Amino acid sequence: HPINVARIARGEPPATQLWLFWGSGPLPKMPSFKERYGIGAAITSGVDLLRGLGQMQGMDVMCIDGVTDNIDNDYALQMEEALKALDIYDMVVVHVEAPDEAGHSGNAEEKVKAIEMIDRDMVGRLRDFKGDKLRVLIMPDHPTPLKIRTHAAEMVPFLIWGSGVRTSGARRFTEAEAKGTKLMVAEAHNIMSMVVRG
Repeated sequence: HPINVARIARGEPPATQLWLFWGSGPLPKMPSFKERYGIGAAITSGVDLLRGLGQMQGMDVMCIDGVTDNIDNDYALQMEEALKALDIYDMVVVHVEAPDEAGHSGNAEEKVKAIEMIDRDMVGRLRDFKGDKLRVLIMPDHPTPLKIRTHAAEMVPFLIWGSGVRTSGARRFTEAEAKGTKLMVAEAHNIMSMVVRG
């Protein structure tokens, strides 16, 4: 494209993405994930926004055929490729959008199915994965209740499992069990330090 020819001639990188749904503005300046936490990371997601945020953080974006933003996501393949990537990266972020999409459409059956697929094809694989220093964080990025079909500003449960992690006493991964532990992270951006630094 002529715009990219001109950009390259000026020593600027070519445009590779076009986001038409938000106003333009300067790229936020922030330290990379590696600068902030001292580890290299990759991300797999079927959502352009998440891939873009990962890219802004200096993460490598994994392009996996079959990874989508809906119920037809290939959960098993996404987890298989993420686990393989741990041979290269210190951390792999695995984002699955299907439960959120089902919440937006008010489809309880699909939301349950998506969560069951995540449990079976992703979490189930983690139980069998061996790694001396493996730590896993499982959490939704936000609630999308079926009743309101949009995001809600509520606390979400999270689970950190693996090397050096003490139990909170919760027996199940539910909102009610999470509330019972009294373990809360007031500012969500602080949870990554808990995972990376222990």
